[in-house]
Amino acid sequence: MACLCEHKEFMEIEWEVPTIESKECAEIVGLALEEIAEVRGVKVNLLSKTVTVCFDDTKIGLQQLKEAMIKVGFPAVLA
Repeated sequence: MACLCEHKEFMEIEWEVPTIESKECAEIVGLALEEIAEVRGVKVNLLSKTVTVCFDDTKIGLQQLKEAMIKVGFPAVLA
């Protein structure tokens, strides 16, 4: 997994999102996560159906990230 975080103080986590089927799906998931102020970077891999998120874990938790993906119709599990 390529590191998205430029700063060591942020956490990077990879989620499996098996319902990502197209470029449009990937864009929806990416935009939903990028709207969260504490998210510092998002990389969606359509082929592996994964989403890598770099975020400030002192201000937001994994559950909030997961809920953002569920809200747009893409349930995720930690990879």
